[in-house]
Amino acid sequence: MERPFPPRSLFLAPMVELSHKPLRILAREFGGLDIACTEMASASLFLSGSADELWYLDPEPEPERTMLQFYTMRGRTGPLLEALERCADLGVMGADINFGCAAPRISRAGGGVAWLEDPSGAWSLVAEARRVWPKLLSAKLRIGTEEDYPRLRDFCLGLVDAGLDFLSLHPRLSDEKFRRKSRWDFVAKLAADLSVPVVGNGDVRSYADYRERVENYSPAGIMIGREAARRPWIFALIRGREARADFSLEIDLLATAERMLDLLEEHIPPKHRLERARRFFAYYSDNFTFAHHIKWRLQNAPDLGAMRASLKSYLAEVPGDRKKTFSD
Repeated sequence: MERPFPPRSLFLAPMVELSHKPLRILAREFGGLDIACTEMASASLFLSGSADELWYLDPEPEPERTMLQFYTMRGRTGPLLEALERCADLGVMGADINFGCAAPRISRAGGGVAWLEDPSGAWSLVAEARRVWPKLLSAKLRIGTEEDYPRLRDFCLGLVDAGLDFLSLHPRLSDEKFRRKSRWDFVAKLAADLSVPVVGNGDVRSYADYRERVENYSPAGIMIGREAARRPWIFALIRGREARADFSLEIDLLATAERMLDLLEEHIPPKHRLERARRFFAYYSDNFTFAHHIKWRLQNAPDLGAMRASLKSYLAEVPGDRKKTFSD
């Protein structure tokens, strides 16, 4: 089978309130990002004409290197199929089906990780999606409710037989969130047992983490989530370090923060700008010496203008934090 992307490709994970168009633009401006995913969108709400779902699925700035991500509920395959049919003419790389979201409101309603309890239903969904969707088709999932590799393997084999082109595994249990270190041995086992590429996701926060995962677990690609919000230049840093051991990046933290605020104002609907900004800066603030202090200021700012003022005020107090050099 022809590989759908180059070896060791770097992916931006689909993340609610984070993997939006502004973050994708910012990461691509730094460079190094191969494939991005949109925010997760509800197939049913998309069909209803929900304005939110429409901009969740905005694939710019590079649709040809962007995967749309949808979720649907168990027993409701129709909305996903119709949503895919409506998106078939978009110039995107492909579509991803979410089998991994562990948010209670999603899983209790039968979406996300709930599909892991219905293997035959998931296989049928992928087979029907393959029938109507002409581009790349992938799925993102977790291990399941327990560390049962044979069960996970069989679930994934069924997805592949149904027509999946590749899959991404976040190797944590359904109820763990980020409490425990991800189990990358599950990525390695799937990579060996499946005939399609397996992308690994979880706990990659540096070039050293990237190298360790690539060398020890043989993933087809590396998917990065929260670290891309903390350091949108992480993809450029990894590619730079691959090329040269002494590579480093000097980052103007104020300019980068202001660029994100500009992008949010330009591309995000007004009612959602503040929540997206707060979510981004909950991670980005970790780059500052007094992270807790500036994070508190930004999380309590009433609008984006106040965020700009807080950033400038903080850096007037701590000028050495404006520009920092990163090498890992």
